[in-house]
Amino acid sequence: MLDNPKTTADDIQYVISHLCVTSTQKRLSSDEALERLYKSLRDQYLKLQFDPILVKKQEYYYKILAQGCRIFAKLKGIKILHKERIADNKPLIFTSNHIGSYDQFFIPALLGTTPIHYLVKKKVTTWPVRWNLLYKPTGAIVVDLDSMSSWKQAKARIAQYVLYGKRVFIFAEGSRRGEKNIGEFSAGVSQIAQETGAEVGTLAIKNCASLRSRNPIICMGDTLSVGPRENLKLATERIRQCVINAYNDILAYEEGITKK
Repeated sequence: MLDNPKTTADDIQYVISHLCVTSTQKRLSSDEALERLYKSLRDQYLKLQFDPILVKKQEYYYKILAQGCRIFAKLKGIKILHKERIADNKPLIFTSNHIGSYDQFFIPALLGTTPIHYLVKKKVTTWPVRWNLLYKPTGAIVVDLDSMSSWKQAKARIAQYVLYGKRVFIFAEGSRRGEKNIGEFSAGVSQIAQETGAEVGTLAIKNCASLRSRNPIICMGDTLSVGPRENLKLATERIRQCVINAYNDILAYEEGITKK
């Protein structure tokens, strides 16, 4: 089990809310204090146990699996929209809407074979095919949604991977919402982005709920960062809105096809 970092998001939000003063000199001091707080937190994440050999094996397996997924998605006639919006090696945190159990088998069609570590709920470990084929061998991070301590440990692991330059994927809705409803997002994505300084890449998916889905579409959205003083609730809504905008791009594309 991972040891929980002593510094918490509450500590950071306290500093943000209490150190915003008018004096330039005091403001500089508050900025320095906030930066020291983030640095301390990142140092704690980096001190957690990390097995580079195991991670290398997991990422090698992911590349092979992702190549197979890309071939499968191509055979299904997947349409990729706005791939130009994603920059090389950036971002390190991805999020999207979550419509079905097989979304992850289509995502490599957009994001390529560069390894990704998914955050998955504990229930997934009881699904033998997907757990043993996709998640376990690629180093998925498991979280028990009913346990705050489990979330803290998962967050620490995600932050550690990001700080080591690894890519992670979080379905911020927390559960599958279907095709037409993009639910509320958890603040976890924006919190990790704020603590690590990593950028967040957004995307939207449609018609990818199952392996039998027809006309699958994935659209890359905007990439954004979360400021060190930004309110997490507002940052989370910004991220969600980027996913909604990408989904609207998909709807506009489908409408254009229909009109033709």
